[in-house]
Amino acid sequence: MLFPTNSVDKLGFSGIKELIKAHCLSDMGRQMVDKIQVMNQYDQVHKFLNQANEFKNILQNDEPLPIHHFFDIKSLANKAKIEGAFLSEEEFYQVQASLITVFAVIAYFNEREGQYPNLEALFEHLPIEKSILKKIDAVIDQKGKIRPNASRELSDITSAIAKAEHEARKKIDQVFKNAASNGWTADGSLTIRDGRLCIPLLAENKRKLKGFIHDESSSGQTVYIEPEEVFTLNNNIRDLEFERRREIVRILTALTDELRPYVPLLLSYHGLLTKIDFVRAKALLLSILRPKCPSW
Repeated sequence: MLFPTNSVDKLGFSGIKELIKAHCLSDMGRQMVDKIQVMNQYDQVHKFLNQANEFKNILQNDEPLPIHHFFDIKSLANKAKIEGAFLSEEEFYQVQASLITVFAVIAYFNEREGQYPNLEALFEHLPIEKSILKKIDAVIDQKGKIRPNASRELSDITSAIAKAEHEARKKIDQVFKNAASNGWTADGSLTIRDGRLCIPLLAENKRKLKGFIHDESSSGQTVYIEPEEVFTLNNNIRDLEFERRREIVRILTALTDELRPYVPLLLSYHGLLTKIDFVRAKALLLSILRPKCPSW
């Protein structure tokens, strides 16, 4: 039997897709909804309905599935494939959070083995490679920041920066105190100009203190000076910050190199998260519609 070309729309199929998309948690889930086609193979239709029913049972009768993060690790995996490229701290955090979700989902179903066979089939034969997570955890903390001790060099640089900042603050406090006692300072306290800590000095006294003038007030009566001794210390801090950034790039590049062999597996993990989001959305819609359609 032939059907009109617009029969799908007349049956409300496009509208149902939009309703499913509204319940997705991620763009990748919504993209999967966009790919839905009308199916006429009973076995496939039956399998997908069973998946949705099993997830509906979880939503209504079981502990919540531990799904907290749905990042697009497919694009990150593809980026990691490129020799010389490296993932940023934030991007590694997204991979880290996604892997935690993947492993938690698999553990959830393993604890209920046989209870949700159609959902278990989504990750059948999918290896659990926790060494990836361990490699990332050694470098990136749970807040998505690089660990200060991610390497010996980074630890040394971080300590040097902290020491230099302490010395710079101690020195500028001392100079400010002396300037204030001599009556050279304007009203107020130490202030930031051009990202540097400065002393507010009365313009008439600006030649009494050696240093770099970063700014002056709108009236011209106050100038903001970074003392000469502090200027040198701050330049050293800036050089150390550049050194720290170079070391972080080196660490992230090395970590990306370690991640590269696992790209195919990361893509499989991405696929699992996408399907979980997709089936969950269908189950939520099913939970809404089924009470109104008891014959389903």
